[in-house]
Amino acid sequence: MSEEPGRRTRLLVGGCVWAVVGAVLLVVIGLLAANAMVGGLARPQPEETPGPTRAERDRQRLESAARDGELSVLDVRRAVGSRPYRQEADETAIRIAVTYEDSAGAPGGCYLFVVPLPLHTDTRVALGAQGEGCEETGAK
Repeated sequence: MSEEPGRRTRLLVGGCVWAVVGAVLLVVIGLLAANAMVGGLARPQPEETPGPTRAERDRQRLESAARDGELSVLDVRRAVGSRPYRQEADETAIRIAVTYEDSAGAPGGCYLFVVPLPLHTDTRVALGAQGEGCEETGAK
């Protein structure tokens, strides 16, 4: 008999080699995938920047409404929506105190908007801190 391995022996050895290579390949792919997932979780997440507050959005709307040179009661109502407000004016400014209800993630309270006179295209509406200046208009 010859010393050469038979066809069945070669197929058996070749199959085992391919099985080992396949298993090693699957382990490597699994390790790479796990590393990518863990690396993604370990990466610091960017902080969420808060959007504008309700008062800031109303300030922007009032500013836009005042740029045409007029600020009517209808303009103010559109800017502040259904929230209760009180408006006073003198020769230097229009003061609008708006009361906000508490909502999820946003505390309520009074905010004072000051619109300087005369109105023009570059009018900037000032927004005071919560509760600041609201006593002048009688709002709470």
